[in-house]
Amino acid sequence: MPEDHPPENGEDEIVVESYVAACPIGPELAGQIVELADLPWNDPDITDRAMRGLGWSDDEVPTDEARFVTATGHAVYGDSCFYMPFVHSYFVGGELWSDDFWGALPGWSSQRGAGREEFGAHVDAAVDRFAERLGPPECDVRTEGTRIAIGRYSWRYAAWRRGGNILVVGPALDGFSYGQDEEAVVYVGGFTEDAVFPDADGFLDLMRW
Repeated sequence: MPEDHPPENGEDEIVVESYVAACPIGPELAGQIVELADLPWNDPDITDRAMRGLGWSDDEVPTDEARFVTATGHAVYGDSCFYMPFVHSYFVGGELWSDDFWGALPGWSSQRGAGREEFGAHVDAAVDRFAERLGPPECDVRTEGTRIAIGRYSWRYAAWRRGGNILVVGPALDGFSYGQDEEAVVYVGGFTEDAVFPDADGFLDLMRW
């Protein structure tokens, strides 16, 4: 919902509105990520060659920190892991985002006035997409709570083992907003075959790039 701030000293009224921007994961991209999840993510040379072999670019990336961008517009982060946001929840109109940066990226679209329900629906759709390839998640958990920046939340995490790696779909805090906004990502990183899945609260610490 918009947040109206009364003008002061003759200033124009500031309207802050919630947005959700998404770049859905199609069947082809899901299959590519599953194949990447079997690679040794502690060897950037191998994973670089694999992503270039998929036709992904490391030149025209949407942010300076991105390592690659997929053919469908997803930025990929991390040198020793795979961290790919596919939905962002944020506010436009305040000091942080004066315009709809995420929704304007190639391959992305945004919905003004969207919030928790729409964000969660995108997470569920991504989990379903990978379940088509891998079967039901081996770990499917939810954590709920309240954070000062984002208010109440209910986050779902779904995870599959891939040899010595883990593939996770779930929410995280957006680093570009200093943790004030949310994003949901696909994460792949090292995870020993005898490791115990973290509890729901532990996935946020696991999924770092």
